[in-house]
Amino acid sequence: MIYGVLLSIPEKLVSKYEDEVRKTIGLGIARGDVISFTEARYRGDVAFVMLARSRGAAQSMVSELGSMPVYVKVIEIEGES
Repeated sequence: MIYGVLLSIPEKLVSKYEDEVRKTIGLGIARGDVISFTEARYRGDVAFVMLARSRGAAQSMVSELGSMPVYVKVIEIEGES
């Protein structure tokens, strides 16, 4: 099982929280909790998907990002074996 974090910032909050979210992701990368991330923009909203090194690392990121008024959750990615 691969774990990740899905985060979405609504358009009306992007200007206030995007830099703070990026800083938190950067700290997660520095700690080794986040392996990689990508972002997308759609009609003013901004979304990030991060791959985490473990479920615990993903939950740690969710708890850090959860203090902001953004949508954030742990996602599980299943693959065929």
